[in-house]
Amino acid sequence: MSRLPAVFATGLILALAGGAAAVQRLPATPEPARLTGWPQPAEMPGFGDDGTLGPAEISDLTEYVLALAGAQRDEAAVIRAVPLYQTHCAACHGLGGEGAEILGTPDLTRRQFRVVTGPADIRLQIWHGDDGRGPMREAQRRSGRPHG
Repeated sequence: MSRLPAVFATGLILALAGGAAAVQRLPATPEPARLTGWPQPAEMPGFGDDGTLGPAEISDLTEYVLALAGAQRDEAAVIRAVPLYQTHCAACHGLGGEGAEILGTPDLTRRQFRVVTGPADIRLQIWHGDDGRGPMREAQRRSGRPHG
């Protein structure tokens, strides 16, 4: 008769015992989650200001962001924006636009923008980035910089 079932059962019991011992060593109250490599909430770069993206690409991304929230948008622009979003936005906003609370990035699917009243504000946000006060700072200041 094969000893394989007995060996398998013994290995399983030892693995379970090791797991139980590891669970017992866990602290009673877990520490709050920390992202040690990122000491503060993310600051969105100004993709237009720094020349990373051009006006047409920012327009496509604007359409994509609005489409994430369920708005009917220009389908061709949304399709063109998919690789742009994946390359420049998904690391912070998530592949599906769900955001990341630990980074302070909004859930784009629920339109959790700071101060946004329409597509022009989203375009400004992508173009100029974020200094912690939301996209309207540029529109209010009218600094003369291009707005995409």
